[in-house]
Amino acid sequence: MTNYQQAKQQLKEIAKIAKQEKPTDKPYIRQSINDSSYFIGKELHLTEYQKDLLSNYACKLHPKY
Repeated sequence: MTNYQQAKQQLKEIAKIAKQEKPTDKPYIRQSINDSSYFIGKELHLTEYQKDLLSNYACKLHPKY
């Protein structure tokens, strides 16, 4: 498993947890996902391109209005 694949998996799990913790607080969920995306990218030493891909993936995990 590549670092990018690992980052996506971690981010998906974080999104799931955030949605369970506060299911009606959409700004909290989005902020948790975005912050986690940033820190996971740094932690796993992703390239700038991979960080951009992870950020785009984070948007797909955001709750819908």
